[in-house]
Amino acid sequence: MQNQNTKLNEKAWEAAEPEEGDAAETGGETMESLLAQQSATVDKLADKKVAWVKVITVTKDAVLVDVGEKNEGTVPLVEFVEDLAAPKTPAPQAGQRVPVIKMGGRNKAGHVVLSHLKAKTELGWEMAIKAHAEKQRVRGIVKSSVKGGFIVDVQGVQAFLPASLADLRPVRQPEKMIGTGVRCLVIEVNQSKRQLVLSRKAVLEDEAGKRKVKIMEELRGGEIRIGRIVRVSADGLLIDIGGLEGTVRPADMGWGPVKPGAFERGQKLKVKVLSKPEKAGDPVYLGIKQLQPNPSDAMRKKFAPKSTVTGKITEVGAHGVRFQIDPKTIAFAPAAECDADVIYNIGDEATGIVTGIDSQAFEVRVSLARFNEIKDRKRVAQYMKAPPPLTLGQILSPEDEG
Repeated sequence: MQNQNTKLNEKAWEAAEPEEGDAAETGGETMESLLAQQSATVDKLADKKVAWVKVITVTKDAVLVDVGEKNEGTVPLVEFVEDLAAPKTPAPQAGQRVPVIKMGGRNKAGHVVLSHLKAKTELGWEMAIKAHAEKQRVRGIVKSSVKGGFIVDVQGVQAFLPASLADLRPVRQPEKMIGTGVRCLVIEVNQSKRQLVLSRKAVLEDEAGKRKVKIMEELRGGEIRIGRIVRVSADGLLIDIGGLEGTVRPADMGWGPVKPGAFERGQKLKVKVLSKPEKAGDPVYLGIKQLQPNPSDAMRKKFAPKSTVTGKITEVGAHGVRFQIDPKTIAFAPAAECDADVIYNIGDEATGIVTGIDSQAFEVRVSLARFNEIKDRKRVAQYMKAPPPLTLGQILSPEDEG
């Protein structure tokens, strides 16, 4: 990433090469125009301004350039490749034009001493001033993390990026930003101190706004999206679905109670768009449980109405009685469906008639009283049942019947 952004910066100052005076030579140039260019180069170097000069040759530690009037200038090679032992960028080639600024007199070899880095800084400063005036973005590389923010290299200019303006949300791990390329707006310029203040947040907000408009146009109720959790709270989940944030309310997080820690910030997951907002600014509601089978549907198939279920009582109270049917299923008999003549105790066995399924609590609703009523009716019916007719042996020998 760092090398890529360095190349972008190199291209940026290369594009800054002026057309007049220091323009690249063309086959159609006349002797007069060449002499005028050389004269302009000499004047700019004398005034310690940025001049574009042609590379003559590259040695093991220096770059020799043509500074006009049959004179040569020298620039340390390290200003181009940064590390001579392990160059991060290629050295300039013979014939290539590079920006330089005169640093002083001549070295022992008689070459004019020049600086490429200071020329880049000067061009970078001019570019930053123009970008600030025109509200254009600049590219930079985060060099270090300091108190309250970051130092960013913007084409040779050291700029300050406040931590509060470095991202859309607080930067929790500043060290991870070091070495990365960033796009920012120049929001403050101090001409006398040559200081810049940047805002990356402004760029991110602008891009997020454009993505949000696009997603809102494409969004359809019922569709499935991949999102990332940006906040977990008692009010639910805030999920980014690609530039647009939607809310998953607690009731839509899962079927039944959701365990604490089931979701965490940064987690990716599938969500269903419950409905498309009618107008901009309206909340977008998303659902997670809508992509999962409803447990109550399976319970309705397993526990049909009027069937009987049996289990051990786990809870007795004024509201009713609960008992465990199987390791995963609870039955609940409201107080109105309990037998007033029976004393229920935890651990006792209970049997009830299924009356339905509670789709909120995912419990089987039963009636203990109705089961007892049916059982009592059967007992009475059995008791009231007419005796079987006497057999011939019973009629002839009634004494045998005692």
